[in-house]
Formats: sequence, structure tokens, C-alpha cells
Amino acid sequence: MVLVLLAVVFDLLTNLAKQIVVISCCIGWSAASHAANASSQLVRYAGDARVDYYVELMQLALSYPKGQGYQLAASGLNIPKQRAFDLMNAHQGIDIMFGSASKERLANYRAVPFSILRGLNGYRVALVAADKQHQFKSLHSLQRLETYRAGQLASWSDRTILEANQLMVETTDQADNLFLMLEKGRIDYFPLAVVEARQELEKRPQLHLTIDPYILLYYPTATYFYVAKDNPALADALLDGLKQALADGRFDTLFAKYFAKDIEALQLEQRRVFRLHNPLLPPEVDADGPETWPLLSNPVSDLTDER
Repeated sequence: MVLVLLAVVFDLLTNLAKQIVVISCCIGWSAASHAANASSQLVRYAGDARVDYYVELMQLALSYPKGQGYQLAASGLNIPKQRAFDLMNAHQGIDIMFGSASKERLANYRAVPFSILRGLNGYRVALVAADKQHQFKSLHSLQRLETYRAGQLASWSDRTILEANQLMVETTDQADNLFLMLEKGRIDYFPLAVVEARQELEKRPQLHLTIDPYILLYYPTATYFYVAKDNPALADALLDGLKQALADGRFDTLFAKYFAKDIEALQLEQRRVFRLHNPLLPPEVDADGPETWPLLSNPVSDLTDER
């Protein structure tokens, strides 16, 4: 009987010891995890939590060694873009933004000099009314394009670029109005970047619009990530990660995931391409870096300007 009792007590003590070990391990893991989180610097992007190209690219860039001390998160701040840039510079809830390269932005913020849209934001196809799909079939010069009315948002930099190239532009203060203006014939075409044109059209299946198959407007540009002017460490981590992602192919893979089908469907190589001057592009911006789209590797010889 005593032996039986001793065996029972031994089993109880053994199980208790195992539970203590498990609890100790859990506490250790939790403490380690908390310590890791505490040592990570939060990097907040504008807007709510989401999964899109820009957020995935931020995450990819920060996944390399120099970026592993940072933890990406949404700021939850849905505010106008310029206000978001200002908050970023003041370290008030936003740490990273993205946007086109301009003299003002390069002067006021710290740019990460890597063209995250591969220069394709400067490749513009024309949305047109469905019954005017072939209006540019015989268009071979910018001089003739001057007789057509383009639609742009009044605040967009594209408006400035088009007008600087003597193209006629009608403006509005609401982006959605441009699609309605196009359908109603108040404008003749609405240039949009090749990385967004089909997506914007698919959002509005009720409108009788299509994409012109004949022409492509091009102006040199770059879209960058930006951080606060006094945050060189984060800028360096992002640039290092982007360069490594380009070298190992992960940048190309992510870009293709979001844009390859649209670019292929637009058949860029079959279009007549007209090069526009971009007066907003700072001279120090490399619009033909190694990350840019292959069509831009020799833009002067590949592009046609019969003006």
C-alpha cells in the first residue's frame, strides 16, 4: 500500500515539474517577444491597414538586414496627402510616404532614390469614349494632338506637364468628374498611367469608356518613398532593402504580381509613343536607373516625336 502511495505521489510531482517547465518556457518566449517588439522602431504609413503594392513593397524593403529593426504599421490617419507629408516631417503619427519626385519634395523631405513604379507612372494611355475608340488611329504628331481636349484634375502635376507641352487641358476639382466628362464628350481623352488605367476603368463598368489602342504619352518621372528630412537611418534601410530586392528578383516578382497583366494587355510596344518634356522633374533625379522599365533603357531612340 505504501509503495502504491509513493508511486502516485511521484507521478504527481513529475507532472507538476513538467507544467512548471512549460510555464517557464512560455514566460521566457513572451518576454523575448516583448523585448523584440520593444526594440523595434515603429514605421507608420498613411491610412488604414491594407494590403497593396506600396505596403507590400515597404514590408519587402524592411525585411532585409538593415530594415529588421523596424516594424511596419498603419497610422490610421486618412488625411490629404500634403498634410500627411507635413505630419511625417514633424514625426506626428506618419513615418513613410510615397509620391512623384518633384523639386519641392526633394527639398523638404528625404527621398529614397529608387523608382518604385519603374518609371511607368510617366507612361500614359488615353481613356476615350467607347464610340471614339479609333479617333487617334491616324494621329502621328503632337501638333495634331493639340487639337484634342485632355481631362485632368486641377491640382495634378500631370496638368502642368501637359500644358507645358502645349496640349489643351480641361480641369475639374473632383477626379470622378473626369470619367463623366469623358463619357459626355466634354473632353476627348483622359490620360492615365499604364499601372492604373485598366483598374480605374474596371471600377466603372456602367460608363461607356474604353482605352485607346494607338498612342502612348511618355514623360520622364520617378515615384519615390519619402521619410522625414532628419531620418536618414530609415531612408538608408529602405534603399538598401529595395536594392537587394532588385538584385535577388523579389522586387520584379512583386511588381509583376500587381501590374504585369495590365502592362501586357496594353501592348505598349505596338503604340506610337510621344515624348513630353517634364518641367517638374528635378535634374538630380535619375529617370533611367536600373530598376526602371526596360522600354526606358534608351528612351530617345525608342520614342517617336514627330512634332
